[in-house]
Amino acid sequence: MNWTGVARVTYCARWSKTGLGSKGCDVDELEGFCNWFLKNMPVLGAVPFAGAVSKIQDVTGILLYRKDQFQVQMFAVPEGTIIPEHTHPNVDSIEVYVGGNIMFSHSGKYIFPKGEVQALTGPLGCANKRGATIRVRPNDVHGGVFGEGGGVFLSVQHWLNGVKPHCVSADYDGLTMGEHHLAGVKYGEATAKKKLTAKDAASLEAEDA
Repeated sequence: MNWTGVARVTYCARWSKTGLGSKGCDVDELEGFCNWFLKNMPVLGAVPFAGAVSKIQDVTGILLYRKDQFQVQMFAVPEGTIIPEHTHPNVDSIEVYVGGNIMFSHSGKYIFPKGEVQALTGPLGCANKRGATIRVRPNDVHGGVFGEGGGVFLSVQHWLNGVKPHCVSADYDGLTMGEHHLAGVKYGEATAKKKLTAKDAASLEAEDA
């Protein structure tokens, strides 16, 4: 399916939440697919019978959708987790903030200043940035720090270079979350070290950011 013409105006409005999307309202194929998925996929998703769950260190990945070169994974990340800066050489993706205590980084800096993401007033306590999106192209360095209570996000992916979709953590250039993660990397040049710090997730931020 050609996703580029799907709900162009709606997607441009959503993308303005972070300012990291395409220029103007020229929606590419991945952006069109992301918009279609978020608007139309039921809460049950399209979880397959086989390969539904991945475990990467202490992170749980749930495969919500996979067809042709497109894939959507949901990641549930416990508090205290650091995802170091890295790239995915064969994946163009859009990360969607679902909820929880997450500081996403892109190009060495946090997307939102510390304290800007917080709970809305009301009985559900959803985050004020719920649904915010971050475009992560194959050479874009990104990472994250997960605070008290952990966090949840979606990774909406377009797989490139003829590589068939699999868990995105296995397509990885950079410092991994640990030895278990490192052992699962199939594509890319990955390393591991014993102790990670927030600086590993956002190299251009101050230590106490």
